[in-house]
Amino acid sequence: MAPRDLLDAVYGSVIGGAIGDALGAPVEMWYYTEIRERYGHICEFLPSAIGNAPDGPGGVTDDTTLAHYISLAIIRKGGRITPDDLAAVWLEKGHNRRFWINEQVTLGKLRAGMNPWDSGKGSIPAGCATMAVAPIGIINAGNPAQAYQDAFNIAFVNQDNADRDAAATLAAAVATALTPGATVDAVLHTMKEHASYIVRRALELTMDLACASDCVDTFAARFYDKMLDWTWPQPQWRKEHYMSGSSLEIVPVTAAILFLCRGDVNQCLIEGASFGRDCDTIARALGCIAGAMQGASAIRADWIAACEKANEPLFEELEGDRRATFYTIAQRLVQALRSEKAAAQARVAQLAQLLGD
Repeated sequence: MAPRDLLDAVYGSVIGGAIGDALGAPVEMWYYTEIRERYGHICEFLPSAIGNAPDGPGGVTDDTTLAHYISLAIIRKGGRITPDDLAAVWLEKGHNRRFWINEQVTLGKLRAGMNPWDSGKGSIPAGCATMAVAPIGIINAGNPAQAYQDAFNIAFVNQDNADRDAAATLAAAVATALTPGATVDAVLHTMKEHASYIVRRALELTMDLACASDCVDTFAARFYDKMLDWTWPQPQWRKEHYMSGSSLEIVPVTAAILFLCRGDVNQCLIEGASFGRDCDTIARALGCIAGAMQGASAIRADWIAACEKANEPLFEELEGDRRATFYTIAQRLVQALRSEKAAAQARVAQLAQLLGD
């Protein structure tokens, strides 16, 4: 199934990501076996017992809040952004009530005057850039190489090292997913092509498991057995039940579930939210990619309506307008793409003049 048009694809990415975040939030940090025992699969919005989705069932976490900051920076700029552009939004809109500790620290650094091109140095290794980076792929639709470069810079606002690399890979995937006729194979090829050595290694090892699995449950069992990242910092680490929010888990698992679900956006969202570990981020990443490939018109209408309604407080807080929605954000991102087109045409004219063409 293909999107109806570019707006449908962009809205699919924006709302798909929000829905994935909201579906996965209540079971974030659970193991997939615990989810199977309690719920089977996560197919509906549930209340969060750990308070990571403050606006209730259908409400998003810091994942989508941070993505919204990037979207606002792009909309204000009317095109591609730098860390300085993003930092300005953080400083204006940043609120610790919606932030995890890594972003609370980052906001403190920015308020103290630290250079946003460096403020991610020494951050907690986590998926805090990966979970928010999809709008960088949107403003670079069809250009994964530029999406990778822009996201690599933007990720340094709040992340470092391999987590910065992986965020850039995910942005490149979204840029490819927005290309007309994009396929799962094309997205996976982009992810391997636009990846650092360590991210590519994680992708290849994980995809080997996915290709040998007949379904996501089989893959989950094999991944949990062989690939869990135990290096993530935890003050109360438990040998039998450890957690990781590492992008070296998030991005490869996203690729594997996208492959096993054949890009079906609704199935991707369910399987991502039901995978456990950092499953709100995994489901969000899947929603951003598969939603771009198939469009919002392919996503369950009841999910869209419930997610839009539940997040009215977020839009009132960030934009002062409860009538703002994920759909209006998508509209404004498409307008920013039109501005990017005009800038590209002006650059072509300038090069023609310089070259004497």
